[in-house]
Amino acid sequence: MKRKKGVVEICYQVVLIIYKKMHLWKIPVPGRDRVKTDLSRLYPGENQEERITEYYVRKLTMSLMIFFVGILMILFVVLGKIEGNSIKNGWMKRADSGSGSKDYVIIGKVEDGSQYSFALTVQPRKYRQEELQKLFDAFREELPGLICGGNESLDCVREDLQLQEEYDDYPFTVTWKSDRMDVISPEGKVNPQEQDSTVRLKAELTYEEYQGETETSVTVKNQNDVIDKSEKAVLEKMLENAQTSDPEQEAFMLPESIDGKKISWRQRNLTELQLLLGTLVTIVVVFFFKDRDIHELVEKKKQEEKRKYPEILQKITLYLEAGLTVRAAVNKIAEDYEQKRKKGAKEQAAYEELLIAVREIRMGVSEGAAYEKFGKRTGVREYIRLSTFLTQNVKKGSTMLLQQLHEEAKEAEEMRMRNARKLCEEASTKLLLPMIMLLLVVMILIMFPAFSNVGV
Repeated sequence: MKRKKGVVEICYQVVLIIYKKMHLWKIPVPGRDRVKTDLSRLYPGENQEERITEYYVRKLTMSLMIFFVGILMILFVVLGKIEGNSIKNGWMKRADSGSGSKDYVIIGKVEDGSQYSFALTVQPRKYRQEELQKLFDAFREELPGLICGGNESLDCVREDLQLQEEYDDYPFTVTWKSDRMDVISPEGKVNPQEQDSTVRLKAELTYEEYQGETETSVTVKNQNDVIDKSEKAVLEKMLENAQTSDPEQEAFMLPESIDGKKISWRQRNLTELQLLLGTLVTIVVVFFFKDRDIHELVEKKKQEEKRKYPEILQKITLYLEAGLTVRAAVNKIAEDYEQKRKKGAKEQAAYEELLIAVREIRMGVSEGAAYEKFGKRTGVREYIRLSTFLTQNVKKGSTMLLQQLHEEAKEAEEMRMRNARKLCEEASTKLLLPMIMLLLVVMILIMFPAFSNVGV
């Protein structure tokens, strides 16, 4: 397994030291046994403990790198928010002129432990426009929302209206007049009567030499209606008043207390938590999905070995019929493959396993034990059966070996044909959708000229 140099190599070495010093291999990890088996089949003939250590250290290194990237992203977000935090010492910073309004979620914590969350839209300090008539038309359309305040609508007014001299996004100075001063004052103070009251409000807008006026109707509910006096409602009203009190200032003071209780404010941001959770989930997914990748590689290796089985079986049978011993036949097959590999031929898993068996025999391992290990390393039923035939021949000198190999070769050929048919069926299924699409294209090409000729 090759490792990249640089930061990744440094992390790898650090994790390797920690892995060995803290004896992390003793920690039970789900799927470790299957990983050991898969690695032994993927890398036969190698030191399996070193392979397992390297595999888990690589996974931990990848997880550590993902964790570092996630932490860096969180730090960038936090630093960005510290630099651009809208709340400083109890002041809410407005948006820059011309940038439009901004939405925030702020949390107010009262001294007694109560905590409330508010969705706050902060308007810009001043919004410049060149055509005053368009601004006036926009003001007239938005008038109900501008003055409604904490009321449901102007048809159901229970609280004070926002009758201000100036409004964000508009350069006008507004003068308010009411035809029922006893119900709604020019400052927006609402005084409910015993019966519902309808009041006509006139807004006179001036900007240097420009003048305009508009009217709206307001219905004030009678004083017997229930008014929401909850702490949150009062705070929401205070926030609205704080924002509209001096719209030309770059910042406005958030409420400091309610009913004598101090309030601390902070901006709620879930981005850091979301990034942290996303990082941890990614680490877990990558860590355990690597095991699945290893298992898929083992399955692919088995399929490749199965495809080569008839070929290897036929070669062994051919050499035995030519008068070679089993050992000589296996040596011949392995040596031919090794020569081809040296000339640049593609590596083939089944022949690699056979080559390992030959080398083991040369190093002093008994012939029967080498064949038996060969079958177990592949984990493929066909090779296990072949290794059984070869082992029995070595131990008992079976005279039926050629007959057994002929029968096995016949069965292997049938198996190869079955696998070929299966692959053809899978290929046909995969080609079904493209063929249907091509059929539709052909039908369109044929039908379009026909319909064009008849004038359809």
